[in-house]
Amino acid sequence: MLINDNTPSEIQKAFKNLQQNDRFVSIGRAARARAICDYIFGINYSRFFGLTLGVKGLSVGRVQTPTLGLVVNRDQQIENHIKQEYFELTADASLDERSVSFAFKPDKPYLDNAGHITDQSFLSDISAHVAVPASATVVKLQKTEAPPLPFNLVKLQAHMNEKYNLPVSRTLEITQELRDKYKAITYNRSDCQYLNAEQHAAAPQVLPGVMERLGLQLPLNYGIRSKCFNDANVTAHHAIIPTAAKFDLSSLSDDQKAVYTEIAKRYLIQFLPPIAPEETKAAVSVPGKGTFQANSVHVLDKGFAAFYPAKSFKETALSGIPTGGYSVKLENYRIAEKYTAPPKRYTQATLITDMTQVAKYVTDPQAKAALQAKDKDKKGENGSIGTPATRDKIIETLIKRGYAQDDGKHLVSTQYGRQLYDLLPDDIKKPDLTALWWTIQEDIKSGNAKISDMTNSVLSSIRSHLKDDYSTAHVDHADDKKEIGKCPLCGKPVYENQKAFGCSGYKQGCKFAIWKDNGFFKHFGKRVTPSAAKALLGPHHRYLEKNLTGKTGRKYDAYFVMKIKDNRPDFSLEFPQKRKDEGGRKQK
Repeated sequence: MLINDNTPSEIQKAFKNLQQNDRFVSIGRAARARAICDYIFGINYSRFFGLTLGVKGLSVGRVQTPTLGLVVNRDQQIENHIKQEYFELTADASLDERSVSFAFKPDKPYLDNAGHITDQSFLSDISAHVAVPASATVVKLQKTEAPPLPFNLVKLQAHMNEKYNLPVSRTLEITQELRDKYKAITYNRSDCQYLNAEQHAAAPQVLPGVMERLGLQLPLNYGIRSKCFNDANVTAHHAIIPTAAKFDLSSLSDDQKAVYTEIAKRYLIQFLPPIAPEETKAAVSVPGKGTFQANSVHVLDKGFAAFYPAKSFKETALSGIPTGGYSVKLENYRIAEKYTAPPKRYTQATLITDMTQVAKYVTDPQAKAALQAKDKDKKGENGSIGTPATRDKIIETLIKRGYAQDDGKHLVSTQYGRQLYDLLPDDIKKPDLTALWWTIQEDIKSGNAKISDMTNSVLSSIRSHLKDDYSTAHVDHADDKKEIGKCPLCGKPVYENQKAFGCSGYKQGCKFAIWKDNGFFKHFGKRVTPSAAKALLGPHHRYLEKNLTGKTGRKYDAYFVMKIKDNRPDFSLEFPQKRKDEGGRKQK
């Protein structure tokens, strides 16, 4: 029985469409082979390197270690980045008595590998090649901007992390709560963003109740069939959408309410019109060199963007110029000096997103092709590692093991994580391994291989690495300890560990600690980060948290204030607009 929706009606339909088990037996064997191999790989390598390096709690995993590699490689790219100078050329012209700014786009032969112009003299000479007067062509293009697709799990986790700073693991927990306790959403661990015809037909019965629950009145048009309704793109599961279940929204926590609301809104906008932008383009050709280009976008109809945030469009005076040919004179040439920037640090949102498209970082052509073939029928993934159900735990493990640190904004690899990743053999730390396993799994599915073929291959690889000499290998696990502040009880340094920020004087009897999953912070959907702990241990013992969400959905800022009570930290809220002599409002 194949189920992709946990509602009673859909389960009843599945019972009426039972499938012969014969066609799924080989798929089960392939899945079992992977599960066994993950155990063999993870247990043996974790134990081997843990004992060899003398580090407790060390772990190595087929997905975990390549994910660590993404963070390590990104950090090293940033730290080793050498900025390169490049130049851009702009000029102005009058069209139909309106001033328009043009940017020069060189032909490809004049660009470096990064798509930049590094020869300033080339741009300095461009004006000499522009005809006077020059011919400018203006065209208009009318397009439509469809609403973003409904969420799958990874897209939802990334969205909630970016908008609410909610850890990706917490978003998964909340979706499970919404599904199990309230039956409020469909299957939550989906990797698909598409829906089938049945969901479209059911929308008029589902969405009025959803809008009433959220206090919304939207002009939904159930005749609209957005691009998300595509049976061919629905895999084992469909996108995460709200159900017709009835429940009291006020019974949800703030975080639960936020996740449900975002899921619901992303589905509601599928029945609103698309944005209707009109793009105006102007071009002045410089033969053999490139083109001066200008563009402007005027929004004819906001569509769903009147209700839901969408990308912004830049409108200039060019939008008011009719189509046609114009005689213009380019003048006021300007050359801007710019520098290349390093890639951005990972966040939980961008890391979990890259796990769905890790093939773009794979250099071996065969491994890259295999990873992409693995996801050929999945629209939301392109050469991935991990699954929607496991990726958040992988990121959580990197942080718990001390391989990476989350400062509330970015994920950064630690010295310990870098040293461990660097000393591991290439064949066990790259995404290529997932590609190799997948090819063997495909042979098992087709009956051309057995489970033992795959397990024996993994065992053979492990045995070969057990002979490697790591006698001189070392990782500085203890060196990752960074002083967060001074203990307010005994004055000794406070260090971060996996679960708390604890006093280093614990052996002398000091019990002071600020737990990362502190109940007071958790009540507001927050976790104690290193920056928060540092502020709380500072002279004022307070930490400003912005954009907290109240019960009504209103955003506000507040100080988390720490006082010592019975030799333990005690927390309360204090609002910036209140005078210090008024004190703070205690929260329980």
